[in-house]
Amino acid sequence: MLGRLASLLRDRWRGPETEQDGLRLFRLLAENATDMIVLLDLDGTRTYVSPACRTLLGYEPEQLTGVSTFVFVHPEDLSLVRERMRAVAAGEGNRRGVNRIIRADGSIAWVEASLRLVRDPESDAPLEIVSVVRDVTEHKQNEARIEQIAATDYLTGLPNRRAFLAGVEAMLTRGLPCALLFIDLDNFKPVNDIHGHSAGDAVLIEAAARLQQDTPPDAMVARLGGDEFAVLLPDGALAEGVAGQILRAFSAPVVAEGVVAEIGASIGISRSPEQGQDTENLLRTADMAMYHAKRAGAGRFLFFTRDMEDELREKAVFKSRLKQAVEGGEIVPFYQPLVDLRSGRLIGMEVLARWRHPERGILAPAEFIAHAEHGGLITPLFKSLLRQACQDAISWPEGLKIAVNMSPRQLQDASLAGVVLDILSASGLSPLRLELEVTETGIVHDLGTAKRLLGLLREAGIRVALDDFGTGYASLRMVKELAVDRLKIDRSFVMALASAPESGRYVSAIIGLARALGLGTTAEGIEDATTMRRIAAMGCDLGQGYFFGRPRPLEELAPWLARAELGERALPEDERSESRLPAPGPAPV
Repeated sequence: MLGRLASLLRDRWRGPETEQDGLRLFRLLAENATDMIVLLDLDGTRTYVSPACRTLLGYEPEQLTGVSTFVFVHPEDLSLVRERMRAVAAGEGNRRGVNRIIRADGSIAWVEASLRLVRDPESDAPLEIVSVVRDVTEHKQNEARIEQIAATDYLTGLPNRRAFLAGVEAMLTRGLPCALLFIDLDNFKPVNDIHGHSAGDAVLIEAAARLQQDTPPDAMVARLGGDEFAVLLPDGALAEGVAGQILRAFSAPVVAEGVVAEIGASIGISRSPEQGQDTENLLRTADMAMYHAKRAGAGRFLFFTRDMEDELREKAVFKSRLKQAVEGGEIVPFYQPLVDLRSGRLIGMEVLARWRHPERGILAPAEFIAHAEHGGLITPLFKSLLRQACQDAISWPEGLKIAVNMSPRQLQDASLAGVVLDILSASGLSPLRLELEVTETGIVHDLGTAKRLLGLLREAGIRVALDDFGTGYASLRMVKELAVDRLKIDRSFVMALASAPESGRYVSAIIGLARALGLGTTAEGIEDATTMRRIAAMGCDLGQGYFFGRPRPLEELAPWLARAELGERALPEDERSESRLPAPGPAPV
């Protein structure tokens, strides 16, 4: 339309007959157009305004003619519109842009204005500007609604991660000091897993309400995703007080969907300009501080310090080295005997990871397993150990089994069943000779996925043991649903038998429960003959611990394997006689 108008305007300068025709066509087009058509002097004064101004601005055409177009522009957009007009008047090309205007009733509307310069056909000198103005208020309102939806967390109604990062960016761009609180709920996952997602959602909604209630009015509270929230404070000096208030607010139980949840929170705090003036770094350092707060025992807040970053850098280096170790075969299986407490004979080996570090020697799992879990290396490590152990066990005396630990994180991946079966198939080891040990904490994190995974493994003939039983969250219902084959009594109960009489009651209770459910039992941490005989007398099936032998590499297993081949007892020399064995109990499951 703008090109057609410009053509008609040029006709004004081509002679009387052409001028009259052009003006007639221009008026016909302009007075029937839904868009407002305006002719302006080069300084912005209107010389003609089409009747569409009544709808768009609420004024009559004659009220606008002879008046500067800048009068009706919203003050915040005035410099933008002036620059647009200047560029067109200077012959720098056509311009199109969106800005706000003030209507006759004082309301604000959004318009899109297209401007084009009209030149004298004879001298090519700039004469006037023609503008077509379209009302885009509804379009802008729709855009704003869409933007609001895109920036809002659907569950809590808080700003989401995208909106929060934009808010941080805006504050930092203005050079204002601020504090960022990164908040992670404690003990939230069991709410979802045990009580369902509906209860979990209700807890998150209540958490959002508490955060809004216990933060200053000018703070920005957002949900970043999952059970992670964040607060942006314009005044960094308030961070400590606000963090303390949040922790107090979360110390009270959350009652939702008929569930009473003790959740709590861990908070990491970073500040600008101390931790820099870019959004990514501020969020990263707050997250790092939150991680240290949670690791220190949860239910607390910590400010970011440089020591945390140094530690993170060291962990990154260690993770890289650990990845090389996994890929290079430096992490190998060591084996510890599993002994039948009825007969004293070796029935299998527990597989324990050891890192043959070229500089530091043999490293125990405590020094690298947690790093493998957090660094995404636990599954490659598990596969490597299981593959080596299966290849080793295939040449052992028939019937000796291997017991391999699974990480809690692996219980969240149902596809791992296929990986285990593929390794067994490639090695030729029977699934009946493999027992996988899982922990209570790993199961409670995602009961549904753990149940599916363990069900697939048990269908293939693989046995499943519940490790460290009695120290975590496992309930009778969980044991029943998972249909595990064996309970492993935690070493803390076994080793306390001599000094803490109540430990004996716990051990007897666990053995009685297992027997009632038709499950086997294994006692960990047997370090002397007295403990072995007492545990065996209680009816426990299997035992392991330093009394039977410390973990050894493959090349040192020959004495154990030879005794197993001959049917001899896997006990210290002075304990091998029949008279020193405990009275026979039920056969192990």
